[in-house]
Amino acid sequence: MLSFQPSIASPACEPEILAYGGAWQAALSLRLGLRRGRCVVLDQEHRGPLRLQKLLWPEGPNPAHAIVLHPPGGLASGDELELSLELEPGAGLLMTTPGAAKWYRAQTPVRQAYRFKLAAQSSLEWLPQETLVFEGAAIRASTDWHLDENAFAASMDILVFGRKESGESNIAADLHQSSSVYVNQQLLYRDPMQYVGRHTLNAAAVMAGKHVSGVLWLYSPLLRGRLATSSAERLDQALASIEAANAFPGVLAGASCLGNGMLIVRSIGDDPESLRRHLQQAWSLLRPWLNQTKTHMPRIWAT
Repeated sequence: MLSFQPSIASPACEPEILAYGGAWQAALSLRLGLRRGRCVVLDQEHRGPLRLQKLLWPEGPNPAHAIVLHPPGGLASGDELELSLELEPGAGLLMTTPGAAKWYRAQTPVRQAYRFKLAAQSSLEWLPQETLVFEGAAIRASTDWHLDENAFAASMDILVFGRKESGESNIAADLHQSSSVYVNQQLLYRDPMQYVGRHTLNAAAVMAGKHVSGVLWLYSPLLRGRLATSSAERLDQALASIEAANAFPGVLAGASCLGNGMLIVRSIGDDPESLRRHLQQAWSLLRPWLNQTKTHMPRIWAT
């Protein structure tokens, strides 16, 4: 089972937070594997307000579907959130969240760390709903993936900067986020992002004034090395349709295959719902080809 060290949270600075006992620490560690062909939880440890809802099997015994529950719904000064997940050979899991996460104003940075470990022939699709970044948020977030070269992985990350309907734009924040993917213990891909200060969104090379950013990446052994001509043509057609995004007003998208097993889709937009539906459609288009399983949308997405 994956082990995590107990976190040491800095005391929250705001008296309002201290009056409620200070910062909250939450951690969840899971190990899943196959038993009689069904993906089940083998080990589970948790601390604080972070739990896994019971597994569901809408696609058959494997993969399983699950929802990660964080009842507070958001992170404020000094809060820490840790999620560790290990999948044994052949096990498959699609994991999402019940709603948007929130990063609130913070004097002491919030810390969030996710660690995923996938064995051979296993698959993990980590598809949380969007994260709302509030004025004055301060976050240190990292996600580390450790994959066997024959695993399948997909990840979706959507950030909404400010509450546009409330007149918030060009918010000030202190955001440091990174995602790293290791295959056979070798670094394959790293995506660092820093957002510090105000007016960052206006730069043409950043988000051109839009306030919603999304990225979807997938790793598959089918994408390692040179593709056959027929597969390359099919992939080009899929990526072209994703980039068109005609059905999603205000969404600008780009997609590329890196040739090392990674395929990346990036989008920016004005509306969180449109951008989320765009990335979900991209996932549903690519998953059947890369993982040989028909797309089955999590039920929570329809609520």
